[in-house]
Amino acid sequence: MKAIIVFATMVSIAMSAVVPTEVFPEDDSANMRYFLVEKTPGVYEIENLVEGEIDARVSDSDLSYYYYSTNSPNSPTTFSISSVSSISTTDFNPSKDTYFIIHGWTNNYASPVNTQIRSALLPIYDANVFVVDWSPIAAKNYLSAQGSVLGVGNLVAAFISELVQGYGLQLSRVTLVGHSLGAHVAGNAGAALNGQVGVIVGLDPAGPLFSTSNTNNRIDPTDGLFVQVIHTNGGLLGMSAAIGDSDYYPNGGSRQPGCGIDLTGSCAHSRAYTYYAEAVASSTNSFAARLCDSYNNYSNGRCSSNARSTMAGYSIDTSASGNYYLDTNSASPYAQG
Repeated sequence: MKAIIVFATMVSIAMSAVVPTEVFPEDDSANMRYFLVEKTPGVYEIENLVEGEIDARVSDSDLSYYYYSTNSPNSPTTFSISSVSSISTTDFNPSKDTYFIIHGWTNNYASPVNTQIRSALLPIYDANVFVVDWSPIAAKNYLSAQGSVLGVGNLVAAFISELVQGYGLQLSRVTLVGHSLGAHVAGNAGAALNGQVGVIVGLDPAGPLFSTSNTNNRIDPTDGLFVQVIHTNGGLLGMSAAIGDSDYYPNGGSRQPGCGIDLTGSCAHSRAYTYYAEAVASSTNSFAARLCDSYNNYSNGRCSSNARSTMAGYSIDTSASGNYYLDTNSASPYAQG
């Protein structure tokens, strides 16, 4: 289990062995002092990452779990860890694949990351789907939310453990999918479950205040049996360094076509879950990527004979290892084949 570390000030960056072959000039975003947030359309505020109150307290009452299935793809049953025993009144089946979808900062269970991925999974696949809502904490300032991801991850792990011990859930058939800060929550939950979760997918894991050299509070390859990471806004809202068993860099992993100027980076940041949802819903995953040492070499055809892998999808390519690059379209459908 990872040790709890709450950051009150900026962490310093030390380059470690987990950086990709391609060294991004802005790598990482951990030493950012501020970032811009669009509170309402056209209205921007600066989020201070240096000064501000930190409230990293977490409790079971801060988390809710919304359960969906093929029989109830739009009408969830809501649980807390104290009411997990009522799972027996639902059609939850521990022999099926089980997904936990975890949102990021300022989001909740009804946010697009959850609705898009849930809709992609159900009713196409006969799976158990839990949407994790940690919005009481995620609604706090970024310093507090970021400082809480380890605690939230431990609580998610405790809920999953209840399903394992009381209802026969198999960790090897569990997939944790998290976006932004939710990616780190997923990683911390996996670590608390001794790295036995089958698959963890990190969708543009949050960058501000996270360091490549410190794995105590972020997603890393030891958190699950296989960890896939998709980078879409590296160096701004997301991390650009390779931090999974396999790392995918659509369009280079920093900016995304069709996002325009994207002043805050939020469009590119959200593309990670949009690409994932499209890949899951597709009968033939067409997000084809090539193993490569840089996006420049990929774009110039120098990696065309390298190993091929498909990004995301219901069945994750667990044979992949290293950094993979691909291009996408600027609008849906995004996959180019």
